[in-house]
Amino acid sequence: MNNLVLPLYDIVRGTSRFRYGRTLNKTQWLGPRDIESLQRRNLRCLIKHAFETVPYYRRLFREAGLVPDNIREPKDLVKLPILTKQELRKEFRNMVSTVVNPNTLRACQSGGTGDPVRFFTTKDSFSWEVAAEFRAYEWAGYKLGDKCFTFWGSPIDLAKSESLVKRFAEILERRFMADTFVISEEVLARFTYLLRRFKPRIIRGYASSVFMTAKYLKENDVVDVRPNAVITAAETLHDSMRKTIEDAFQCPVFDYYGSREVGAIAAECQEHKGYHISAENVVVEFERDGEPVGSGEKGIMLLTDLRNFGMPLIRYRIGDVGVPSEETCSCGRGLPMMSSIEGRVSDFMAFYDKESGRVRPVGPIYPVVISAAMHLPIENCQVIQNALNRLVVAIVKGKGYSQRHTEFIVEHFKKYLGNEIEIEIEFVKYIPPLKSGKRSNFISKLDPFNPRGESGRKV
Repeated sequence: MNNLVLPLYDIVRGTSRFRYGRTLNKTQWLGPRDIESLQRRNLRCLIKHAFETVPYYRRLFREAGLVPDNIREPKDLVKLPILTKQELRKEFRNMVSTVVNPNTLRACQSGGTGDPVRFFTTKDSFSWEVAAEFRAYEWAGYKLGDKCFTFWGSPIDLAKSESLVKRFAEILERRFMADTFVISEEVLARFTYLLRRFKPRIIRGYASSVFMTAKYLKENDVVDVRPNAVITAAETLHDSMRKTIEDAFQCPVFDYYGSREVGAIAAECQEHKGYHISAENVVVEFERDGEPVGSGEKGIMLLTDLRNFGMPLIRYRIGDVGVPSEETCSCGRGLPMMSSIEGRVSDFMAFYDKESGRVRPVGPIYPVVISAAMHLPIENCQVIQNALNRLVVAIVKGKGYSQRHTEFIVEHFKKYLGNEIEIEIEFVKYIPPLKSGKRSNFISKLDPFNPRGESGRKV
């Protein structure tokens, strides 16, 4: 069946996902050394292409006194400066390959929690992205044609879903997309009705949207929505959220990590021992204070897309924090691992440590926020940091909320974060999602991993 459907899928979407998917399904079972060799080969091809055809990288190499042969494996990438979002905006035109036909480039923009950045991809790199994405879904038991209920809130994606090609792809994939940009009791009731009627085999979507729906199902004793698996994406999945989703749907949760800029990056398999990195397509570095971190340590992720030859992104600071791992998975796949995704940099609080005289990251703060709100009469809450050692807590009151609950919240935050933290409570009627459609319980306007705002260039 798939031998007939998948080629048709590629024709509809204009991709080579079928062919590349077969390649990735083979390479995932290679041993770690063979995968490292494949990754090195792909990296060398990208570096040579970037040096020869991309003005921005040609200049960087010459300024650093480097030639392509100086970057032969992932550990050599530290010789190049970090590509920040600010630098990407500034050098946008100089980062496009001069040998790629501009008419073949796909114009895209990032989602995320901050200001979006524009970038280009090629049809070929998009095909590799889609192939790696669906490989990850297959680890959760998904097969093309399985009924899939998708919770999504991105205006970009929702607008695209209106196109004739996208609609046909949704029919082919048997996918229903629910708009989660606005969520209320009425919307959650509607989702419940649709889930019962659609009877999906797979549920996929923003981690927060799936969690809020699962919480609603539990609170209303709905027990007849039973998919085979839930795939969460786009936002950090915390342990408390995973447990609520598994309890509500009575099935395993598979977390998937990707980005618009690079596509599929890492995902959980059936062993749930960490995240397999799509090393055939991407190099992931983990660094802090300008140095690589060791296994088990938190680090800022730097991504190098090995497939995008139209606008190469090398050592791109995506703004996420993860923990690398040297473990191998018992599933038998040779792909490298990361043990956890800690969240975005904006999930961490910038805290001034008097003892060291330095600004340090604290967090992620989400567990502190959710533990305060979970058992209180609060419909929604969000914590925002605009200044060091000061937080604003926005609260949507629920029935029965009183002054004693406010006092508890202030005491709760000071208990976990210290008495030096200044807490301001602000009552609101509604907390809107971010422009991307994502939701976050904590947003820092500061960067605790880069408090002085360095550009990432070496001096």
